[in-house]
Amino acid sequence: MKTRLQNGECFPELSVHTVGGNQLTLPRDVEGSYMVILFYRGAWCPYCKAQLAAFARARASLQSIGVEIVAISVDDETVSAALVEKLRLNFQVGFGVKADEVSDLTGAYVADEAAYLQSTGFVLDKRGRILTAVYSSGAIGRLVPEDVAGFVRYIESHDAANAPAETRP
Repeated sequence: MKTRLQNGECFPELSVHTVGGNQLTLPRDVEGSYMVILFYRGAWCPYCKAQLAAFARARASLQSIGVEIVAISVDDETVSAALVEKLRLNFQVGFGVKADEVSDLTGAYVADEAAYLQSTGFVLDKRGRILTAVYSSGAIGRLVPEDVAGFVRYIESHDAANAPAETRP
């Protein structure tokens, strides 16, 4: 059995090509922001499309509290670019990852008899450490934007309340 990542651990380095021709190395390229990393099953999955569309709609409000979003799948560049256009995704979408390699790094489930990742979501702190991880072994069970926003607001208010008086805003 592959080991799942635990809260407090640093997210492992993962390099992905993104729609638009860029390369992104997680978590390094997003340090300084909270980060939502979504592994989605593929452009064919209705649950994944609903999740990605929800995060696209919530992006402005998430950015206002310092949260960036990245989605990743095994889909190729053409399929991923079409999904970005169809759903009007306004965050970075990585493509072409190898399911087994990503699973070895993160503990994400790989679908039986298929080469795709099951839905997995991570919320990282500003240093790339895992605040929470949601692993699904099937089609359902995933992060939603409202939960992420509430969670980050809680973390921020908790951190501010526990900061020494001279460092509080």
